[in-house]
Amino acid sequence: MIPVEQINKVIHHFYDKAKTDILIGYHFTRTIKNFDEHIPKIVSFWDLQFNQVAVQKKYLPFDLIGKHKDLKINLGEVHRWVLLFNQTLNELKISEEDKKVWLNKIEIFKERVIRLST
Repeated sequence: MIPVEQINKVIHHFYDKAKTDILIGYHFTRTIKNFDEHIPKIVSFWDLQFNQVAVQKKYLPFDLIGKHKDLKINLGEVHRWVLLFNQTLNELKISEEDKKVWLNKIEIFKERVIRLST
């Protein structure tokens, strides 16, 4: 179980980096008009992944793969997303135990997005 406070902290920190990233930032600034309003939906998604609870039921159902399919995310962008997530977990000094949980979920989504791009 990952506390929602940690999820919120990680997601905010990650997207602060990702939105301005030279390789993947355009996905967040071009596709979503007000990304700050989108953050609670992302936090709710990760909370469901880690804790099997959808606190923000208004965001259900999540269609992560369907929503990302039209973005035509390439392999390099996927790897950049993973790198930035790793950096975020390290910068926030997430415990090794929690980091393993995050990285396991990130790997699952990485593989699913890679299948979209091939």
